[in-house]
Amino acid sequence: MTVVRKLLSVDWASELKGIYDYHVLRYLRTVPPRQLVMDVTYRCNSRCVMCNIWSSGKKPELTLEQFDQILSEPLFGGIERLMISGGEPTLRDDLPGLIALSIKRMPSLHTLSFITNGLWPERVLSTCEAIARLCVARGIHLSISVSLDGLGEIHNSMRGIPKAFAETTRTIEELRGLQETYGFYLGVGCVICHANLHQLGDFRSWCEEHSLPCGFQLVGFHDTYVGNLAQQEVLDFSEDDLPRLYALMEELAAERSLRNWMAYYWADMLRMYRDGRERRSPCPFLVDSFVLDAYGNIRICETADNIGNCLVDGSCTDLYYGPKAATMRQAMARRECLTCNSGCLVPVGLRRQGFKYMRFLLSGT
Repeated sequence: MTVVRKLLSVDWASELKGIYDYHVLRYLRTVPPRQLVMDVTYRCNSRCVMCNIWSSGKKPELTLEQFDQILSEPLFGGIERLMISGGEPTLRDDLPGLIALSIKRMPSLHTLSFITNGLWPERVLSTCEAIARLCVARGIHLSISVSLDGLGEIHNSMRGIPKAFAETTRTIEELRGLQETYGFYLGVGCVICHANLHQLGDFRSWCEEHSLPCGFQLVGFHDTYVGNLAQQEVLDFSEDDLPRLYALMEELAAERSLRNWMAYYWADMLRMYRDGRERRSPCPFLVDSFVLDAYGNIRICETADNIGNCLVDGSCTDLYYGPKAATMRQAMARRECLTCNSGCLVPVGLRRQGFKYMRFLLSGT
C-alpha cells in the first residue's frame, strides 16, 4: 500500500514533461530550469576541514530587495525544486523573508530542501519553524538535512568546533518536535572522507537507532565553491582505506528498492572508484538546473566556474540561456562530469531516465 500511495502522490504531468525534456528537448534547445540551488550566504559558524567557505573573503551579499529584483524574472516561474544552502543559511537574519519571497516568485515550486549545520540550536529552530509554516501554507514539501559527519569527537574535529556533536544532536532532537507539528522530512547528511570512514559502520547503526535517515556524500575536491584542494592529501582516501570504502559502497548499493534511487548512484560510484569506469548517474545540472549565489553569481553547478554575475553581466535569463553556459555544459559533459562524485539531485535525474533504474532494480547493474 505504501508503494501505491507513493505512485498516486506523484505529479505525473510534471514527471512526463521531465522525461520529454531529458530525452527529446535537450537535444533541440536549452531546457528551461526546473531545479535551483541558492547559496544564500557564504558566512559560516563552522570551521570544516573539508570546506574553506568559512575562510573566504567577506563581501556584501545580496539584499532582500536585490533577490526580489532577480527572482522577478520569468525564468524562475518554472522552478519546481529549490535547495537552500550556504555557508550556514540561518546566519541570514532575513532568511524567512527570502524564503517567502522565493515561494512568491516560484509558483511552480513543490519541493524545498534546506541544509543546516545545526550548530546554533535556538536560531536553527526558530528559522526552520518559520520556513515550515510558509511551506505548509503553500502545500510545499519541506526537507531539512542537518550535517552530521560522525559520532562525538569525529564530528567535532571535522567541523572544527569542540561542542559540535552535542549542539547538532540537540538541534536534531528539537527539530523532531517541529516535525510532528509540520510533517516535514528530517534527515542527516554526512560527508565521507579519510577522517571518518573507519567509524561509519557505528554511525549508520546510531542513525538507525535514532530513526534518522542518512544521506552520504563522498568528499570532493574543487578550487571553486568549497576551495579545498589544499586539504586533498589529508582528506582523500588512502590505499588502506579502499577495502572499507568499497564495502560501504556495496552495502549502500545493495539497498535498492523503488523508494531508494540513491542505490544506483552508489553502484555507479563503486564502478568509478574500484573499476576506473566513467560516471553513469544522470545529472540535472547538465539539463535543467543551476546555482544562484549570495553575490549574484550564476553557475552551472557548484563545482563549475561562474558563468557571470546577474547584477553586472546580464540577467539570469541571459546567462542561463547564453552561449557561455551552453559551451560550458558541453565541455563539462565530455570531461568533468565523467569523473564527478557528487550525488546532488541524482534521484531527479534518475526519475527522468527511469529505464536505467528499472534495469538496475532487476539486475543490479
